[in-house]
Amino acid sequence: DTLLNTSLKRELANFGRFLQLVVEHKHKIGFKGTILIEPKPHEPTKHQYDFDTATVYGFLKKNGLENEVKVNIEANHATLAGHSFDHEIAMADALGIFGSIDINRGDPQN
Repeated sequence: DTLLNTSLKRELANFGRFLQLVVEHKHKIGFKGTILIEPKPHEPTKHQYDFDTATVYGFLKKNGLENEVKVNIEANHATLAGHSFDHEIAMADALGIFGSIDINRGDPQN
């Protein structure tokens, strides 16, 4: 993985705008469900906006989406981020973005 041909600023702005459009559409059609992001380190790349719950919160806050989008916490992804499952759940709760949990065994190797 390399960042040589990547404009992180543009990628972050594009994904932020995409999520804003998703939320706008949600309200337009009257969808009452929750929009979720799953923090996922190293999937599909090492360098991304959704490494862990705190990173996702910063991304959502920067794009004015912290009250619109929640996180889905997966135990194995917490481990890959160097955190415990408990930590990620507690962090999501403290930041007001806890949405759901994904319980699966995963593969602890990356």
